[in-house]
Amino acid sequence: MPDNQNLLEIRDLHVSVEETEILKGIDLTVKLGEVHAIMGPNGSGKSTLANVIAGKPGYFVDSGEIFYKGSNIVSIEPDVRARSGIFLAFQYPVELPGVRTWQFLKSAVVRSVQLVSSAVSGPVGNNGYGRTQCHNQLLQ
Repeated sequence: MPDNQNLLEIRDLHVSVEETEILKGIDLTVKLGEVHAIMGPNGSGKSTLANVIAGKPGYFVDSGEIFYKGSNIVSIEPDVRARSGIFLAFQYPVELPGVRTWQFLKSAVVRSVQLVSSAVSGPVGNNGYGRTQCHNQLLQ
């Protein structure tokens, strides 16, 4: 069971891309309030780790677990992960004439909060059912 004080916990993560194993048993714990830097030479799996956490298609978790806020997110769709606060941003974003980066990011955060608020308070889709317990935990 994951520790509730951990924002992110990765246990024995094995990931492959096109049948080539890239990550071979990664363990990482990031507690609430901590900041970590992932460093290493080219080809060591830094981008693979980030893409797997974000849920990018084409990366296959062969074994292991990724917990975010206490919930295992390995099987959670990327859009749900993004709404919960897990997403990738460009290191060098394309300039949009007339739009400042901070304005763009602020708009994204405000919209995310609106989506989370509406998703938690009401049904999802046309089936009349609300989000699963796992989704509710992620969106808190």
